[in-house]
Amino acid sequence: MEVDMLKICGVAVLCSVVGAVLGKLVGGVAVAVKLCGLALVLGGAVALMGQVTEQVSLMGDEGAAEYVSLMIKGLGVVTLGRVCADVCRDCGETGVAAAVETCSKLAVLVLAMPSVFGILEAVDELISRV
Repeated sequence: MEVDMLKICGVAVLCSVVGAVLGKLVGGVAVAVKLCGLALVLGGAVALMGQVTEQVSLMGDEGAAEYVSLMIKGLGVVTLGRVCADVCRDCGETGVAAAVETCSKLAVLVLAMPSVFGILEAVDELISRV
């Protein structure tokens, strides 16, 4: 999976740089290059999502569904926080952007706490049986 992410990042950076250079030289071609790069990156995201669904289907049992749900919620919170922070930065509000990122990290922490406490209770129960 790391190799896939490296390829996706490489394509994104390459298309962005080539698009920026072509934008200075030939305006119309830059948009096409950037759109092709975006399509390739989104295709990579779809492929990664396929790997995620494959792993989830392998988990199968009911207990795993809770953790998968938690991971998806966390991903949603982090993505929303990142998009919001990027919009704030684009508007010149770096302080607000940093605050939004901090809030999204704390929200993920709050989401994870019940599961962590559940794991700690299970470990404590196992240790007390020994």
